[in-house]
Amino acid sequence: MSRAGADTLSLNSLVTVRIGEDGVDYPSRVEDIADDSVFIAAPTGGNVTLISSGLREVELSWVSPRGRYQQPCEIVEFISGQPRLWRLRPTAPAQLIQRRRFVRVRAAVPVLLVLPGTVTPGTTIDISEGGFRMRVPRQTITELVPATIQTTIGGVQLEIHGHVIRTGLTETGQTEVVVAFDADMRAADAIRRFVFQVQLRARAVAAR
Repeated sequence: MSRAGADTLSLNSLVTVRIGEDGVDYPSRVEDIADDSVFIAAPTGGNVTLISSGLREVELSWVSPRGRYQQPCEIVEFISGQPRLWRLRPTAPAQLIQRRRFVRVRAAVPVLLVLPGTVTPGTTIDISEGGFRMRVPRQTITELVPATIQTTIGGVQLEIHGHVIRTGLTETGQTEVVVAFDADMRAADAIRRFVFQVQLRARAVAAR
């Protein structure tokens, strides 16, 4: 692996794999790491997509305390066994995807935060196409765990899958949670329209 990949990936890390331009993120897990390769569990449905596309190039993605990383790889070996494995070899260095590339606005939107074993109501503090910052009742939340946000944005019901990248306490004693995600086209469009409307309202108020 590249230096970045080696520093932020570990055994049993949760990852996703994107094949070509189909826009689908296939969830998987790291089963082993070598000097120049990472071995992941063959993602469900991934083999069919590979065969139909004729590709061997994939994009490996994972989250760390710093945010989400992406790394282009090629599949160099399919390994039979339980589980079946893909051996990936990086073709370029891993890149940290900065969430601040997205426009972020302050907005209080009701949400349900779904974590392993729990569902908690909360309210957003600010939102963007790359993640939500929310406040929920005080609790201990482990960073980097998978998270799903259920909400309605601009009249569109959304279920967005991501990972917790940061937690803390608000001034009022609630838990602040930041969930980063790669929104699909439907969710990204709804969030983008909502952010634009918030910006328009803010400009109208400032112009009075």
